Amino acid sequence: MMEKIYREGYNFFFWEYEPQTKIKHFVFQEYFDKWVKILGKWNELNYFDCYAGSGAYLEKDNIYYGSPILAAEIIEKHEANLGRKVNIVIIEQDKANIENIQQIFQYKNLKTKPRIIEGDFDETINDILDKAREHLNPTFFFIDPFGFKIRYKTLKRIMSIPKSEILLNFMFTQINRFLSDNLEMTLNELFGCREWKALRNITGAQREQKIVSLYRKKLKEIADYVFPYRICFPDRERTYYYLFHLTKHFKGCSIMKSSFAKFNYGDIEFSGPKHGHISFFELKDIKTSEIKNFLLRKYQGLKKRYEDLLVENIDSVPFLESDIKNTLKDMEGKEIKVKRTPELTPTGRKRKSIELNDIISFKGE
Repeated sequence: MMEKIYREGYNFFFWEYEPQTKIKHFVFQEYFDKWVKILGKWNELNYFDCYAGSGAYLEKDNIYYGSPILAAEIIEKHEANLGRKVNIVIIEQDKANIENIQQIFQYKNLKTKPRIIEGDFDETINDILDKAREHLNPTFFFIDPFGFKIRYKTLKRIMSIPKSEILLNFMFTQINRFLSDNLEMTLNELFGCREWKALRNITGAQREQKIVSLYRKKLKEIADYVFPYRICFPDRERTYYYLFHLTKHFKGCSIMKSSFAKFNYGDIEFSGPKHGHISFFELKDIKTSEIKNFLLRKYQGLKKRYEDLLVENIDSVPFLESDIKNTLKDMEGKEIKVKRTPELTPTGRKRKSIELNDIISFKGE
């Protein structure tokens, strides 16, 4: 249980702001801002904050706010340009946390008023889906539990909502520790299968890779694009948890990867302390070489529309869309040819950029 911290002049409490929580909030804020701007032009939107926590954090003398408040601030920032309303629903079991969040909304004088439900996440969501019969507007779910009593079939119902997305905290450390028959029912519900049983006697890095791969495989059955972001302990390079992003559009996956990299020195995992010091330019050269080798192995002698290339790879490689595009530009005239459609810019100049409809021809052996 997190310790409550009180500060003079504030009628609500804070939790200590851990580095991994901070990066999680930064990434959420960056992505949710774009999600609201893109989808809010044409649709009424819903945001579900599940396991909302205290809503306020302290890092030394600095105050930060949690995801419900960040979401409300983003909605109000874009209110004038949004075509429709954005609803916030907060689900939290702890009464003290609920009262704290209410106090924060009043203190911040936010116009956006969330619907706050005191109750169990799984029961509440399924009750809402039963009443709505899955006919909800595009909805973003941030599911951030302390434990791992998350049911796969509930996630499946959520992803049946058109244009729905999930950012899910997969508590690897706890799952890894308790992967045994003692919690058979809970683990069956988490993974949506019994295949986890085959992983009980595997150890080390292979065990972690197998657990994450199994969960991703199951999530790929309910979402078109699934990418796990590794979050390490702040003081050692050991996995704390994974943030899984589920979306139905390759652009969503691409934007989330860019959002994560923005706060991680271009990387898509939070590795705690950095071992060694690789300069930005060295890292760029390494990435370009890796992407080039990957593309040549996979597409040698083939033609691919740029959009199809992204669709096939964006959630299975540790590269950003911008990295892939820059590498293709570097390869042009050597390992690849690019047929641009259209060839000219609106001002009549020869186009140099690579766009979704362009055809990439990879040289053979």
